[in-house]
Amino acid sequence: MQRVISFIVSNQPGVLCRVAGLISRRGFNIDSITVGVTSNPKLSRITIVMAAEDTVIEQMLKQLDKLLDVKAIMEIPKDRGTARELALIKVHTGASKKGFMDVVNSMWGKILDIGEETTTVQLTGTCDQIDENIERLREYGIFEIARTGMVALESGDTILYDSSSKS
Repeated sequence: MQRVISFIVSNQPGVLCRVAGLISRRGFNIDSITVGVTSNPKLSRITIVMAAEDTVIEQMLKQLDKLLDVKAIMEIPKDRGTARELALIKVHTGASKKGFMDVVNSMWGKILDIGEETTTVQLTGTCDQIDENIERLREYGIFEIARTGMVALESGDTILYDSSSKS
């Protein structure tokens, strides 16, 4: 079962390396990891997706929380969060671009670049939606795929860390 862990860390060189090192030294496998600066430029938000049981997640949360650079940490259950991923896919389209554009529109995708033989498509959505749409695009022939990994926020008014009142 895939689990989503989100945390706020100091935006300092080496923080991501320390976090990834802690996880790998414990033998945990990361399926996806994303990092980005928050509304406060002194802080970054890391989102990790991994397949793990409750006991492993509890252990990891405790160990990560001990790192000095970690300001806040929580698991975001699927039913209490919003999660999205972005994928760029270069597809062989040859001369049949009109029908292809209709397919992309039905996926809520966006055409970013059209070459003589290929078209680059942007897809956003849940990981499952992107996986399904990639399968639909395989019939055309996929040359390249680049995926961002999942980003997630808590649902409703829940806030992981209020950076406006803290440094």
